[in-house]
Amino acid sequence: MGTLHGPGPGPAMGETAPDFTLRHTFDHEVNLRETLASGPALLAFYVFDFGSI
Repeated sequence: MGTLHGPGPGPAMGETAPDFTLRHTFDHEVNLRETLASGPALLAFYVFDFGSI
């Protein structure tokens, strides 16, 4: 997985998001490009119930 950087400008509405990989579980990663090969995708962040945020 790549290095995390501080916040920066994100894509504008309607602009294509850059390819990225995120951890889905402790042993499984999901890649945007591979996911989009199956059709449209929606990215949602969920802070789990037992988190400190």
